[in-house]
Amino acid sequence: MEQQKAIKRQITKFSFYGFLKNLKFFEPYLIVYFALSGLSLFEIGLLYSIREILIYIFEVPSGVLADRYGKKTELIICFIFYIISFVLFYVGASFLLYAIAMVFFGLGEAFRSGTHKAMIMSYIDHQNITDSKSKIYGKTRSFSLIGSTVSSLISIIFVLVLPNLSLLFIIAIIPYVLDMILILTYPNYLNDRVDSTFKLKEFLRQNVIAIKFIFEEKKIRKLLMSSASYNAVFKTIKDYIQPIIITITISIIVFQNLSVEQNTNVYLGVIYAVIYLISSVASFNSHKLMEYISREKIIGLIWFLSGMTLVLLSIFIENLIILVVLFILLYVFLNLRKPIMIEKIGDEVENSKRASALSIESQFTSILVAIFAPILGLIADHYSISVMLMIVGLIMVMIYIIKTNFILRERGVQ
Repeated sequence: MEQQKAIKRQITKFSFYGFLKNLKFFEPYLIVYFALSGLSLFEIGLLYSIREILIYIFEVPSGVLADRYGKKTELIICFIFYIISFVLFYVGASFLLYAIAMVFFGLGEAFRSGTHKAMIMSYIDHQNITDSKSKIYGKTRSFSLIGSTVSSLISIIFVLVLPNLSLLFIIAIIPYVLDMILILTYPNYLNDRVDSTFKLKEFLRQNVIAIKFIFEEKKIRKLLMSSASYNAVFKTIKDYIQPIIITITISIIVFQNLSVEQNTNVYLGVIYAVIYLISSVASFNSHKLMEYISREKIIGLIWFLSGMTLVLLSIFIENLIILVVLFILLYVFLNLRKPIMIEKIGDEVENSKRASALSIESQFTSILVAIFAPILGLIADHYSISVMLMIVGLIMVMIYIIKTNFILRERGVQ
Protein backbone atom coordinates (compact mmCIF):
# COMPACT_ATOMS: atom_id res chain seq x y z
CA MET A 1 0.00 0.00 0.00
CA GLU A 2 2.81 2.39 0.95
CA GLN A 3 4.65 1.55 -2.26
CA GLN A 4 1.53 2.29 -4.33
CA LYS A 5 1.23 5.70 -2.64
CA ALA A 6 4.89 6.42 -3.39
CA ILE A 7 4.40 5.44 -7.05
CA LYS A 8 1.30 7.60 -7.35
CA ARG A 9 3.16 10.51 -5.71
CA GLN A 10 6.08 10.21 -8.14
CA ILE A 11 3.83 10.01 -11.21
CA THR A 12 2.07 13.14 -9.91
CA LYS A 13 5.50 14.81 -9.71
CA PHE A 14 6.18 13.78 -13.31
CA SER A 15 2.84 15.33 -14.26
CA PHE A 16 3.47 18.61 -12.45
CA TYR A 17 6.90 18.84 -14.07
CA GLY A 18 5.12 19.10 -17.44
CA PHE A 19 2.50 21.48 -16.04
CA LEU A 20 5.13 23.93 -14.78
CA LYS A 21 7.33 23.53 -17.87
CA ASN A 22 4.48 24.62 -20.12
CA LEU A 23 3.69 27.81 -18.23
CA LYS A 24 5.33 29.80 -21.03
CA PHE A 25 3.07 32.84 -20.87
CA PHE A 26 4.79 34.42 -23.87
CA GLU A 27 4.18 31.48 -26.24
CA PRO A 28 0.91 32.63 -27.96
CA TYR A 29 2.46 36.06 -28.55
CA LEU A 30 6.05 35.27 -29.49
CA ILE A 31 5.69 36.10 -33.20
CA VAL A 32 3.70 39.24 -32.27
CA TYR A 33 6.44 40.25 -29.80
CA PHE A 34 9.18 39.87 -32.42
CA ALA A 35 7.14 41.83 -34.97
CA LEU A 36 6.49 44.65 -32.47
CA SER A 37 10.24 44.73 -31.80
CA GLY A 38 10.76 45.68 -35.43
CA LEU A 39 11.96 42.33 -36.76
CA SER A 40 11.09 41.34 -40.31
CA LEU A 41 9.51 37.97 -41.08
CA PHE A 42 12.84 36.92 -42.56
CA GLU A 43 14.63 37.76 -39.27
CA ILE A 44 11.96 35.92 -37.27
CA GLY A 45 12.50 32.93 -39.55
CA LEU A 46 16.24 33.14 -38.90
CA LEU A 47 15.63 33.07 -35.14
CA TYR A 48 13.63 29.85 -35.47
CA SER A 49 16.38 28.43 -37.69
CA ILE A 50 18.98 29.22 -35.02
CA ARG A 51 16.88 27.34 -32.47
CA GLU A 52 16.51 24.29 -34.71
CA ILE A 53 20.23 24.26 -35.64
CA LEU A 54 21.22 24.34 -31.95
CA ILE A 55 18.77 21.52 -31.20
CA TYR A 56 20.16 19.53 -34.13
CA ILE A 57 23.79 19.97 -33.05
CA PHE A 58 23.28 19.22 -29.36
CA GLU A 59 20.51 16.58 -29.41
CA VAL A 60 22.76 13.50 -29.51
CA PRO A 61 25.45 14.92 -27.15
CA SER A 62 22.73 15.91 -24.66
CA GLY A 63 21.20 12.42 -24.79
CA VAL A 64 24.58 10.83 -24.17
CA LEU A 65 25.23 13.27 -21.31
CA ALA A 66 21.90 12.28 -19.75
CA ASP A 67 22.51 8.54 -20.15
CA ARG A 68 26.07 8.63 -18.79
CA TYR A 69 26.31 11.57 -16.39
CA GLY A 70 22.82 11.88 -14.93
CA LYS A 71 19.33 12.73 -16.16
CA LYS A 72 18.44 14.90 -13.16
CA THR A 73 21.69 16.81 -13.58
CA GLU A 74 20.96 17.45 -17.24
CA LEU A 75 17.42 18.70 -16.58
CA ILE A 76 18.73 21.21 -14.03
CA ILE A 77 21.24 22.46 -16.63
CA CYS A 78 18.49 22.75 -19.26
CA PHE A 79 16.35 24.96 -17.01
CA ILE A 80 19.33 27.22 -16.35
CA PHE A 81 19.68 27.64 -20.13
CA TYR A 82 15.96 28.45 -20.41
CA ILE A 83 16.10 31.07 -17.66
CA ILE A 84 19.12 32.77 -19.27
CA SER A 85 17.21 32.88 -22.58
CA PHE A 86 14.14 34.43 -20.89
CA VAL A 87 16.27 37.19 -19.36
CA LEU A 88 17.87 37.91 -22.74
CA PHE A 89 14.48 37.98 -24.50
CA TYR A 90 13.33 40.48 -21.86
CA VAL A 91 16.28 42.88 -22.23
CA GLY A 92 16.73 42.29 -25.96
CA ALA A 93 15.95 45.14 -28.30
CA SER A 94 17.90 43.95 -31.33
CA PHE A 95 18.14 40.92 -33.60
CA LEU A 96 21.59 40.06 -32.18
CA LEU A 97 20.36 39.83 -28.58
CA TYR A 98 17.32 37.81 -29.64
CA ALA A 99 19.63 35.50 -31.58
CA ILE A 100 21.79 34.92 -28.48
CA ALA A 101 18.61 34.32 -26.47
CA MET A 102 17.48 31.78 -29.05
CA VAL A 103 20.85 30.00 -28.78
CA PHE A 104 20.26 29.45 -25.04
CA PHE A 105 16.62 28.50 -25.69
CA GLY A 106 17.78 25.94 -28.28
CA LEU A 107 20.29 24.52 -25.77
CA GLY A 108 17.48 24.22 -23.22
CA GLU A 109 15.30 22.38 -25.74
CA ALA A 110 18.14 20.03 -26.74
CA PHE A 111 19.05 19.19 -23.14
CA ARG A 112 15.41 18.67 -22.12
CA SER A 113 13.97 16.67 -25.04
CA GLY A 114 13.92 12.95 -24.44
CA THR A 115 15.50 13.16 -20.99
CA HIS A 116 12.35 13.41 -18.89
CA LYS A 117 10.55 10.79 -21.01
CA ALA A 118 13.51 8.46 -20.46
CA MET A 119 13.25 9.08 -16.69
CA ILE A 120 9.56 8.16 -16.73
CA MET A 121 10.32 4.92 -18.58
CA SER A 122 13.18 4.12 -16.18
CA TYR A 123 10.83 4.63 -13.23
CA ILE A 124 8.18 2.35 -14.80
CA ASP A 125 10.80 -0.36 -15.35
CA HIS A 126 12.30 0.06 -11.86
CA GLN A 127 8.92 -0.19 -10.14
CA ASN A 128 7.62 -2.98 -12.43
CA ILE A 129 4.47 -0.97 -13.08
CA THR A 130 1.94 -2.97 -15.09
CA ASP A 131 0.23 0.06 -16.67
CA SER A 132 1.29 0.72 -20.26
CA LYS A 133 3.92 3.35 -20.94
CA SER A 134 1.51 5.17 -23.26
CA LYS A 135 -1.08 5.41 -20.45
CA ILE A 136 1.36 6.93 -17.95
CA TYR A 137 3.10 9.14 -20.52
CA GLY A 138 -0.31 10.19 -21.85
CA LYS A 139 -1.33 11.24 -18.34
CA THR A 140 1.84 13.24 -17.72
CA ARG A 141 1.57 14.84 -21.19
CA SER A 142 -2.05 15.78 -20.49
CA PHE A 143 -0.83 17.75 -17.46
CA SER A 144 1.66 19.51 -19.74
CA LEU A 145 -1.18 20.51 -22.03
CA ILE A 146 -3.30 21.63 -19.07
CA GLY A 147 -0.32 23.79 -18.14
CA SER A 148 -0.42 25.27 -21.66
CA THR A 149 -4.19 25.85 -21.29
CA VAL A 150 -3.74 27.65 -17.95
CA SER A 151 -0.79 29.57 -19.37
CA SER A 152 -2.82 30.76 -22.38
CA LEU A 153 -5.73 31.91 -20.19
CA ILE A 154 -3.57 33.68 -17.61
CA SER A 155 -1.51 35.30 -20.36
CA ILE A 156 -4.67 37.08 -21.57
CA ILE A 157 -4.83 38.89 -18.22
CA PHE A 158 -1.11 39.64 -18.34
CA VAL A 159 -1.20 41.16 -21.85
CA LEU A 160 -4.12 43.40 -20.87
CA VAL A 161 -2.58 44.53 -17.57
CA LEU A 162 1.18 44.59 -18.15
CA PRO A 163 2.69 47.67 -19.84
CA ASN A 164 4.99 45.54 -22.02
CA LEU A 165 4.87 42.05 -23.54
CA SER A 166 8.53 41.56 -22.57
CA LEU A 167 7.49 41.15 -18.91
CA LEU A 168 5.92 37.80 -19.85
CA PHE A 169 9.45 36.36 -20.09
CA ILE A 170 10.30 37.46 -16.54
CA ILE A 171 7.08 35.99 -15.13
CA ALA A 172 7.83 32.69 -16.93
CA ILE A 173 11.03 32.33 -14.87
CA ILE A 174 8.99 31.63 -11.69
CA PRO A 175 7.48 28.25 -12.75
CA TYR A 176 10.86 27.21 -14.20
CA VAL A 177 12.59 27.78 -10.86
CA LEU A 178 9.81 25.73 -9.19
CA ASP A 179 10.39 22.96 -11.75
CA MET A 180 14.10 22.86 -10.90
CA ILE A 181 13.20 22.40 -7.22
CA LEU A 182 10.69 19.65 -8.14
CA ILE A 183 13.33 17.74 -10.15
CA LEU A 184 15.66 17.77 -7.14
CA THR A 185 13.01 15.81 -5.20
CA TYR A 186 13.03 12.93 -7.72
CA PRO A 187 14.59 9.65 -6.48
CA ASN A 188 18.38 9.68 -6.83
CA TYR A 189 18.41 6.42 -8.83
CA LEU A 190 16.63 8.30 -11.65
CA ASN A 191 19.82 10.31 -12.13
CA ASP A 192 21.15 6.97 -13.38
CA ARG A 193 24.79 7.98 -13.81
CA VAL A 194 27.25 5.62 -15.46
CA ASP A 195 30.19 7.99 -14.91
CA SER A 196 30.68 10.41 -12.03
CA THR A 197 33.29 12.54 -13.82
CA PHE A 198 33.15 13.99 -17.32
CA LYS A 199 35.70 12.55 -19.77
CA LEU A 200 35.71 14.15 -23.22
CA LYS A 201 37.17 11.14 -25.03
CA GLU A 202 34.61 8.74 -23.47
CA PHE A 203 31.81 11.23 -24.10
CA LEU A 204 32.68 11.46 -27.84
CA ARG A 205 33.01 7.67 -28.04
CA GLN A 206 29.51 7.22 -26.55
CA ASN A 207 28.12 9.70 -29.10
CA VAL A 208 29.45 7.53 -31.92
CA ILE A 209 28.09 4.35 -30.25
CA ALA A 210 24.63 5.93 -29.81
CA ILE A 211 24.40 7.08 -33.43
CA LYS A 212 25.75 3.75 -34.73
CA PHE A 213 23.22 1.82 -32.62
CA ILE A 214 20.28 3.79 -34.04
CA PHE A 215 21.39 3.55 -37.69
CA GLU A 216 22.28 -0.14 -37.52
CA GLU A 217 18.90 -1.12 -36.08
CA LYS A 218 16.55 -0.83 -39.07
CA LYS A 219 13.35 -1.19 -37.02
CA ILE A 220 14.36 1.56 -34.58
CA ARG A 221 15.60 3.82 -37.38
CA LYS A 222 12.28 3.54 -39.24
CA LEU A 223 10.37 4.14 -36.01
CA LEU A 224 12.31 7.30 -35.16
CA MET A 225 11.97 8.61 -38.72
CA SER A 226 8.20 8.00 -38.68
CA SER A 227 7.86 9.94 -35.43
CA ALA A 228 10.23 12.72 -36.51
CA SER A 229 8.70 13.27 -39.96
CA TYR A 230 5.19 13.63 -38.51
CA ASN A 231 6.39 16.00 -35.77
CA ALA A 232 8.36 18.05 -38.31
CA VAL A 233 5.33 18.50 -40.59
CA PHE A 234 3.21 19.60 -37.63
CA LYS A 235 5.90 21.91 -36.22
CA THR A 236 6.39 23.62 -39.59
CA ILE A 237 2.73 23.92 -40.57
CA LYS A 238 1.42 25.33 -37.26
CA ASP A 239 3.60 28.46 -37.56
CA TYR A 240 1.95 29.32 -40.90
CA ILE A 241 -1.59 29.01 -39.54
CA GLN A 242 -1.20 31.44 -36.62
CA PRO A 243 -0.63 34.55 -38.83
CA ILE A 244 -3.73 33.61 -40.87
CA ILE A 245 -5.81 33.52 -37.68
CA ILE A 246 -4.37 36.92 -36.67
CA THR A 247 -5.16 38.41 -40.10
CA ILE A 248 -8.77 37.18 -40.07
CA THR A 249 -9.48 38.24 -36.46
CA ILE A 250 -8.16 41.81 -36.95
CA SER A 251 -11.47 42.74 -38.56
CA ILE A 252 -13.51 41.19 -35.72
CA ILE A 253 -13.89 43.53 -32.73
CA VAL A 254 -15.74 41.76 -29.92
CA PHE A 255 -14.47 43.82 -26.98
CA GLN A 256 -15.30 47.43 -27.88
CA ASN A 257 -13.34 48.89 -24.96
CA LEU A 258 -10.12 47.21 -26.15
CA SER A 259 -7.86 48.14 -29.05
CA VAL A 260 -7.53 46.01 -32.19
CA GLU A 261 -4.20 44.68 -30.91
CA GLN A 262 -5.68 43.79 -27.50
CA ASN A 263 -8.65 42.05 -29.17
CA THR A 264 -6.22 39.98 -31.26
CA ASN A 265 -4.20 39.04 -28.15
CA VAL A 266 -7.38 37.92 -26.37
CA TYR A 267 -8.42 35.78 -29.37
CA LEU A 268 -4.99 34.13 -29.53
CA GLY A 269 -5.03 33.36 -25.80
CA VAL A 270 -8.53 31.85 -25.96
CA ILE A 271 -7.85 29.83 -29.15
CA TYR A 272 -4.66 28.33 -27.73
CA ALA A 273 -6.34 27.61 -24.38
CA VAL A 274 -9.08 25.64 -26.18
CA ILE A 275 -6.49 23.86 -28.34
CA TYR A 276 -4.42 22.76 -25.34
CA LEU A 277 -7.45 21.76 -23.26
CA ILE A 278 -8.85 19.47 -25.98
CA SER A 279 -5.33 18.15 -26.71
CA SER A 280 -4.94 17.33 -23.01
CA VAL A 281 -8.07 15.16 -23.09
CA ALA A 282 -6.79 13.45 -26.26
CA SER A 283 -3.37 12.73 -24.72
CA PHE A 284 -4.88 11.44 -21.46
CA ASN A 285 -7.10 8.97 -23.32
CA SER A 286 -4.78 7.99 -26.19
CA HIS A 287 -3.99 4.58 -24.64
CA LYS A 288 -7.69 3.62 -24.81
CA LEU A 289 -7.50 3.55 -28.61
CA MET A 290 -5.31 0.44 -28.36
CA GLU A 291 -8.24 -1.46 -26.86
CA TYR A 292 -9.89 -1.31 -30.28
CA ILE A 293 -7.06 -1.01 -32.80
CA SER A 294 -3.37 -1.89 -32.96
CA ARG A 295 -0.61 0.67 -32.39
CA GLU A 296 0.62 0.35 -35.97
CA LYS A 297 -2.84 1.04 -37.43
CA ILE A 298 -3.37 4.05 -35.12
CA ILE A 299 -0.01 5.55 -36.15
CA GLY A 300 -0.78 5.05 -39.86
CA LEU A 301 -4.39 6.28 -39.70
CA ILE A 302 -3.45 9.46 -37.83
CA TRP A 303 -0.85 10.18 -40.53
CA PHE A 304 -3.58 9.78 -43.19
CA LEU A 305 -6.20 11.81 -41.28
CA SER A 306 -3.68 14.61 -40.66
CA GLY A 307 -2.99 14.76 -44.40
CA MET A 308 -6.73 14.99 -45.13
CA THR A 309 -7.08 17.73 -42.50
CA LEU A 310 -4.38 19.79 -44.25
CA VAL A 311 -6.24 19.37 -47.56
CA LEU A 312 -9.45 20.65 -45.92
CA LEU A 313 -7.51 23.52 -44.30
CA SER A 314 -6.32 24.63 -47.73
CA ILE A 315 -9.93 24.65 -49.03
CA PHE A 316 -11.52 26.46 -46.04
CA ILE A 317 -8.59 28.73 -45.17
CA GLU A 318 -10.71 31.91 -45.20
CA ASN A 319 -13.43 30.54 -42.91
CA LEU A 320 -12.34 31.35 -39.34
CA ILE A 321 -14.56 28.80 -37.56
CA ILE A 322 -13.60 25.87 -39.83
CA LEU A 323 -9.95 27.00 -39.78
CA VAL A 324 -9.82 26.96 -35.96
CA VAL A 325 -11.68 23.62 -35.74
CA LEU A 326 -9.25 21.96 -38.19
CA PHE A 327 -6.28 23.58 -36.43
CA ILE A 328 -7.51 22.08 -33.14
CA LEU A 329 -7.96 18.72 -34.89
CA LEU A 330 -4.28 18.71 -35.92
CA TYR A 331 -3.29 19.16 -32.26
CA VAL A 332 -5.65 16.34 -31.26
CA PHE A 333 -4.04 13.99 -33.79
CA LEU A 334 -0.55 14.95 -32.58
CA ASN A 335 -1.46 14.26 -28.96
CA LEU A 336 -3.16 10.96 -29.73
CA ARG A 337 -0.17 9.77 -31.75
CA LYS A 338 2.72 10.97 -29.58
CA PRO A 339 2.15 8.87 -26.40
CA ILE A 340 1.68 5.77 -28.55
CA MET A 341 4.91 6.48 -30.45
CA ILE A 342 6.79 7.07 -27.18
CA GLU A 343 5.57 3.71 -25.84
CA LYS A 344 6.62 1.95 -29.04
CA ILE A 345 10.09 3.54 -28.95
CA GLY A 346 10.39 2.71 -25.24
CA ASP A 347 9.56 -0.93 -25.93
CA GLU A 348 12.08 -1.23 -28.76
CA VAL A 349 15.07 0.58 -27.16
CA GLU A 350 16.93 -0.66 -24.08
CA ASN A 351 16.88 1.52 -20.97
CA SER A 352 20.53 2.66 -21.19
CA LYS A 353 20.00 4.10 -24.69
CA ARG A 354 16.49 5.58 -24.43
CA ALA A 355 17.50 9.19 -23.76
CA SER A 356 19.92 9.00 -26.69
CA ALA A 357 17.27 7.43 -28.97
CA LEU A 358 14.66 10.04 -28.05
CA SER A 359 17.25 12.78 -28.53
CA ILE A 360 18.06 11.44 -32.00
CA GLU A 361 14.32 11.41 -32.77
CA SER A 362 14.19 15.08 -31.78
CA GLN A 363 17.32 15.71 -33.85
CA PHE A 364 15.69 14.10 -36.89
CA THR A 365 12.71 16.41 -36.30
CA SER A 366 14.97 19.49 -36.22
CA ILE A 367 16.80 18.67 -39.43
CA LEU A 368 13.51 17.90 -41.21
CA VAL A 369 12.05 21.23 -39.99
CA ALA A 370 15.20 22.97 -41.28
CA ILE A 371 14.59 21.32 -44.68
CA PHE A 372 10.79 21.71 -44.81
CA ALA A 373 10.53 25.31 -43.52
CA PRO A 374 12.33 27.12 -46.37
CA ILE A 375 10.76 24.89 -49.06
CA LEU A 376 7.23 25.39 -47.71
CA GLY A 377 7.95 29.08 -47.19
CA LEU A 378 9.03 29.36 -50.83
CA ILE A 379 5.81 27.67 -52.01
CA ALA A 380 3.73 29.96 -49.75
CA ASP A 381 5.53 33.08 -51.04
CA HIS A 382 5.28 32.19 -54.75
CA TYR A 383 1.78 30.75 -54.66
CA SER A 384 -0.13 30.87 -51.37
CA ILE A 385 -0.34 29.22 -47.95
CA SER A 386 -3.45 27.45 -49.22
CA VAL A 387 -1.53 25.82 -52.10
CA MET A 388 1.29 24.87 -49.72
CA LEU A 389 -1.13 23.17 -47.31
CA MET A 390 -2.80 21.33 -50.20
CA ILE A 391 0.55 20.00 -51.48
CA VAL A 392 1.70 18.80 -48.04
CA GLY A 393 -1.67 17.19 -47.31
CA LEU A 394 -1.76 15.32 -50.63
CA ILE A 395 1.84 14.11 -50.20
CA MET A 396 0.96 12.73 -46.74
CA VAL A 397 -2.13 10.96 -48.12
CA MET A 398 -0.11 9.47 -51.01
CA ILE A 399 2.65 8.25 -48.64
CA TYR A 400 0.01 6.48 -46.55
CA ILE A 401 -1.59 4.84 -49.61
CA ILE A 402 1.79 3.71 -51.04
CA LYS A 403 2.97 2.38 -47.67
CA THR A 404 -0.32 0.55 -47.03
CA ASN A 405 -0.23 -1.08 -50.48
CA PHE A 406 3.39 -2.10 -49.94
CA ILE A 407 2.55 -3.75 -46.59
CA LEU A 408 -0.46 -5.56 -48.06
CA ARG A 409 1.62 -6.80 -51.00
CA GLU A 410 4.37 -7.96 -48.63
CA ARG A 411 1.84 -9.90 -46.52
CA GLY A 412 0.36 -11.39 -49.69
CA VAL A 413 3.78 -12.68 -50.69
CA GLN A 414 4.25 -14.19 -47.22
